[in-house]
Amino acid sequence: MQLLFAFIILSTITIIAVLLMLLSKNTRSGKIHEIANQHDWQYQEFIDLNDTIKAANFGLLNYSQNAVFRHIISADFLNNKGTSQGISFFDCRAIEPLGIHNSSVILSCLNLQTEYQDLHACLTPMASNQSYKDSMQSPIDKNYLIRLRSMQKLSLLTPHYAFEKHQLHANNPSLLEQFLQQHLESSDSKNNLSTWILAHPHLHIEISSGMLLTYQPNRLLDEEAIIPAINAVTDISKWLNNA
Repeated sequence: MQLLFAFIILSTITIIAVLLMLLSKNTRSGKIHEIANQHDWQYQEFIDLNDTIKAANFGLLNYSQNAVFRHIISADFLNNKGTSQGISFFDCRAIEPLGIHNSSVILSCLNLQTEYQDLHACLTPMASNQSYKDSMQSPIDKNYLIRLRSMQKLSLLTPHYAFEKHQLHANNPSLLEQFLQQHLESSDSKNNLSTWILAHPHLHIEISSGMLLTYQPNRLLDEEAIIPAINAVTDISKWLNNA
């Protein structure tokens, strides 16, 4: 009788464990974890940003005191010089009085020339066609972002001919103009930042402390879109390294 009772308990535990494993594979965490496993990349459920990223003062990551960073994939790619550089994907959830903002973020390390290491620049779409059908989501407060740019000590540049649909902010406007012009001149017309942005018009781009951050406000990437997005950011990171 005791053996039967023990068998029933063990069977129940096994069934529960299997069900939990099946359920976890259908969650966002499980699906992103599987993507990482398929590519031999590192996966973490939660992270606290390191001091280097915090010091970069990225707008989105500093948007909320209540930001949570989840579903992190960490990978490496070879730059144009054959050396390894890091790239990360994660979800950023910011809780604000206006609502909950969920954005998928891709953060890439760049290998910029020394003169551009202190450049902090933002390229922000002037308008967005994004709709907010989910009642738990809401637009990011534009007035707050204006104050945020001021706190970041970033100045608004005059419209750039290659980025007419984006606002450009920088801590050093002349250095950003030099960086953009050098990149446009040294890159193939099909492989430059302007062309890349035309193909990804809703993305916000920020460069700071030799890192590139890209995201679409309040938009989580579907699991099947994660790898193409990482590949796209890897491409632009390589091109920017030539500037």
